[in-house]
Amino acid sequence: MDYVAQTFRDGEREDPPTRDEYEFGQPVYATETVRGTPYAVIGVVYDTQLVDPDQGRDGPRLSAPDQEMFVPGYVNEKQTMLGIALLGTAELNADPHRQSSSDDGDDPQSFTAVSQSMPQWTLDIDDFVYALSDDGFRQFHTYDGTLNLEYYERLIATAGQFGPEVALAIVDRLRRLTDADAVLDVVEKKVRWQSSESRGVIR
Repeated sequence: MDYVAQTFRDGEREDPPTRDEYEFGQPVYATETVRGTPYAVIGVVYDTQLVDPDQGRDGPRLSAPDQEMFVPGYVNEKQTMLGIALLGTAELNADPHRQSSSDDGDDPQSFTAVSQSMPQWTLDIDDFVYALSDDGFRQFHTYDGTLNLEYYERLIATAGQFGPEVALAIVDRLRRLTDADAVLDVVEKKVRWQSSESRGVIR
């Protein structure tokens, strides 16, 4: 599944996301409750688009460029849109929006019943998307005691021309979070070989 999310700008939220929270290859998640069970629907940012209605216009406008807050007649329509490919789901053991503390030692993104199959549910239009923590990303890939990348083929197909690059970004992140270098070496070679072949490069 392929979704588009809109980032909050300064003035739209008390604590808008920083650029590194929606960078290329950033794992993200939304929460959904299905039959009383809370789930994290996990994805990855693979594309970015800048929307600027002022592009190509030279005439006067009602909105002032420095007007960040909503005021009737002054609306900033410039947006940053993110392309998000869904990777799978996991049951949530804890409230993902609660900040963890050193006192309780509880991870706010604690996953069980991880699945890297196609998510069965759609997200809602106004769902919030959050940056996934490193620990949550590791949990999502290392369940059952092994490294899992079952979504690989689906991700390559969804991300299109950016498929190899986002797959390599995930490999780099997993190298930092796990000790599965041997498996990741194999995945990286496969990604680079498929990328070279699809782009007509013979080595």
